[in-house]
Amino acid sequence: MKNESKRFLRSIAVLVLVALAILRPDDLGGYAGFLPSSVLPGWVIDGLAIGWWYALAWAITVGLELFLWSRIFGGGTGGMPRQRKLLTDMLNIIIYIIFTGVIAVHIFKQPVTGLFATSGILVIVLGLALQNTLGDLFAGLALNLERPFKAGDWITLDGGIQGFVLITNWRATHVRTRTGDEMIIPNGMVARSRLINHALPSKLHLANVEIPLTYGFDDAQVEAALRAAAASVSGVLTDPAPIILMHEMKPDVVIWRLYFFIDDFARLVVLRGHLSRAVYATLRAEPTRAFLPRHDIWLHRVDPPAEPPQA
Repeated sequence: MKNESKRFLRSIAVLVLVALAILRPDDLGGYAGFLPSSVLPGWVIDGLAIGWWYALAWAITVGLELFLWSRIFGGGTGGMPRQRKLLTDMLNIIIYIIFTGVIAVHIFKQPVTGLFATSGILVIVLGLALQNTLGDLFAGLALNLERPFKAGDWITLDGGIQGFVLITNWRATHVRTRTGDEMIIPNGMVARSRLINHALPSKLHLANVEIPLTYGFDDAQVEAALRAAAASVSGVLTDPAPIILMHEMKPDVVIWRLYFFIDDFARLVVLRGHLSRAVYATLRAEPTRAFLPRHDIWLHRVDPPAEPPQA
């Protein structure tokens, strides 16, 4: 951060020196003294002036990033982009557009009304040619304003799409799936989908595993065994405590559900697997072993019928 600030200040110093070189008498109210611009060709002055205006726009955008946006939104953690990047990028583009208009008016002496008319026609043509892209753009702006999620959140969309949000840019939202792949979803699709943010309103997440047991069990004994299994798995929270319910009675088995809380949604699949294994190991032990479901197959040999007597 300090090195970037030093480079930024050196750039400002260069801008000041270039400004002194390209100033003309008209820029100073008819100043009659010596100016470096009086000995330089006009096309050189115009070229330096264009570069100076765009350099000033760059200095403003970099200054905002260094001294404002990074303080408000942070710099991102774990390789994740800074929040609200889309909005700050749009502000940067607006700044460059404004300075382009200043160059057209100040250097090329173009009338302001002509600029508005030309830009209006250009906007209409681009709007017709880029309808889908603009739809994704405005959807991205809506997502950044509403903020239903941020970089670092786990989200689930319609169709079972689930992933870790990396960034929402101009066209799409990038998420990293559980398989470690990066999925790029158009912002329009994200805006139209029902969305679950697993980090809101808190990082606590409730999940469950189902345990089928045959009839004849002692419910207090089974509940104690399931609580012991949950307590043995690191990552399953004890506060809030797990919830154990008899969920459904079927003709051959009774379905129990062990509800448990976690605070790291990224580990959900792993913790569910560890908990299922702990439940299985606990229920295999005496005396609950007798209530695990099993199917017995009995094979009977049928003797062939006696042969009829010979005539």
